[in-house]
Amino acid sequence: MTRAEIAYTALTTAIANESPPCRGDRRFTADELLPEEMGALQLVCSTCPLFGLCRAYALAARPPAGVWAGERWAEKRRPGRPSRKVSGNG
Repeated sequence: MTRAEIAYTALTTAIANESPPCRGDRRFTADELLPEEMGALQLVCSTCPLFGLCRAYALAARPPAGVWAGERWAEKRRPGRPSRKVSGNG
């Protein structure tokens, strides 16, 4: 099992026992958010009892969509890895 799979299993097990405050809030899966909406979601996440498990999953998996532990992880680079730049003929 990968680190991401282990973290995901831990998170989903915890969610089965406790409903996180993000459940049912469509903003957490929205493609676009205004800065003030993102700030509101960060506040929700900061009070969540599952924050640590959510963050562990996000760090391991870098989910390509959604807000996890108050952040959009697809937009973040992994430490020590160069960013991928696409060169164009422009």
